[in-house]
Amino acid sequence: MELSITQEDAGHTAEGLPLFIFALCNRHGMEARITTLGGAIAKLQAPDRRGRLANVIHGAAPDCGIHLLPAPGRALHRVPWHAMPLVEDASVGLRLASPGPQAVLATYLLDEANGLTLHCQAPAAASATVCLRIALNMAGEGDVLGQQLEVGATRVVPAGEHERDVAGTPWDCRSPRPLAELPGQARYLLDKHGNGEAALRLLDPAMGRVLELATDAASLRLGCGDPPVFLWLEPIMAAAGGQLVLRFTAQP
Repeated sequence: MELSITQEDAGHTAEGLPLFIFALCNRHGMEARITTLGGAIAKLQAPDRRGRLANVIHGAAPDCGIHLLPAPGRALHRVPWHAMPLVEDASVGLRLASPGPQAVLATYLLDEANGLTLHCQAPAAASATVCLRIALNMAGEGDVLGQQLEVGATRVVPAGEHERDVAGTPWDCRSPRPLAELPGQARYLLDKHGNGEAALRLLDPAMGRVLELATDAASLRLGCGDPPVFLWLEPIMAAAGGQLVLRFTAQP
């Protein structure tokens, strides 16, 4: 199997603008599908402990894609982006630019270690932030309540509440905690992580799939869907330049 990138038609917007999906594949069979509608991750095929692939992205979740906050006019996750394929020796990727004169730039790279990197930049929006909203189910189907979450954060802002310490609360995910125990949606204030150390780890014990998210984002919003068939994540990065890496492995 070789590194590859292919382009497929994905219909049109209500205004008649064309949409495309780019499939990035590495030599291990991992596939990431990126849509030009909002630069969203439409599909991620990741292996379990037996090497079996499943799509861990919940495509029906709302508002997935790249967001610039505050939004300049129309929300960027609802408009088609311009795309250019990238192929290198050890990775394959896609460079995206949002429409309009003040473009947000986003580059996805899929490497040979089953890592998908996203780098975002909004040069003219220094006071803004960029986030990628994704919805995950590490089993590929069913509910996510038995999946286990770790977050490297000592402070949290629960939805509708004030900032607090996580110690001694159900928000404390510094050790693995089943998603069934999360009290609701929250924004975690991430501790500093160096040398690519993961800020978040998500495990499906049944299949053994593991996601490790490394990022320079200062905070991370998350919450379970309703019904709880996915966990949505939003790393919040500086608009002047932010990066995240989604790396997939498997537990024995």
